[in-house]
Amino acid sequence: MRRDTDHEELGQFNPARLETDTAGPGGVAALFPIRVVSRLTGINPVTIRAWERRYRLVQPERTPGGHRLYSRADVELLRAASRLLEQGVSISRATGLLAQPAARQPASGDEFLHRFLERLRELDEDGMSAVFEAVLARGDHEQAADLLDRMPASAPGLSRLERQVLEGWLAGLLAFRTYQRSAQPGERRVLICVPDGSENRSWALVVGLGLVGSGFRPVLLCAPDWEDLLEAARRTGCAAVILGGTRANWPGLSAADLPVPAWLAGAGGGFHAASAEPAELRQQVVARLRGNGGGA
Repeated sequence: MRRDTDHEELGQFNPARLETDTAGPGGVAALFPIRVVSRLTGINPVTIRAWERRYRLVQPERTPGGHRLYSRADVELLRAASRLLEQGVSISRATGLLAQPAARQPASGDEFLHRFLERLRELDEDGMSAVFEAVLARGDHEQAADLLDRMPASAPGLSRLERQVLEGWLAGLLAFRTYQRSAQPGERRVLICVPDGSENRSWALVVGLGLVGSGFRPVLLCAPDWEDLLEAARRTGCAAVILGGTRANWPGLSAADLPVPAWLAGAGGGFHAASAEPAELRQQVVARLRGNGGGA
């Protein structure tokens, strides 16, 4: 008879034997005891077992003695559910979203973007989060970053309402990611400024998300005048400034007035040329800052 035991001690397992990668032919899938999973996810074992019993979020394998063994996919799925809960989604709703075939089946970056935009057009923020978490649940953080980087290019084709929902979702994710990261000694800030009337706020938010992932702390300013921007640069001690729009959006602006490197589309006037592609711009800014004064 299989036991539903609460005594799944690490001492009964050999992690070196269990944590085998699946890269090679005939590789053994990595399997983890519940206490290892608890450490990896930050979810206590009681909650993990409750989610299994009540919602069937994960369905671990069992040893002959009844001990649960979880796969890497199980670990990432639990992490995805936990992140959705932290964003205000109920566990029952999170389980339903992550259990959808669209969230479980392998997909390309184009397919994930299409699914995300489908949910956006329904103004379904939980569904948007679930699509994003489904990418993270695969352990593919590069694809997750690529999904974010491709969102601004979709913004011009959205209605005003859809664009506002996208911007709100991105702003919430940026706040969540920034809150998750404890401020590090010597952590450098980057001002990201969006001009008045700009339809590219999603671009600025995505650039900020990428900078958080690269170890910087973005500070987003909406429609600052030149004096406010200079004051913000002084008071934050920022390492760089990124300006949305073009020079036409910033009359009278001069890079010489700023004590730090600054990026602007079209460049000129002492500015670095800002790419419209968030990933490329992030690479340019991070490379410049890490080349001047060490790593972030």
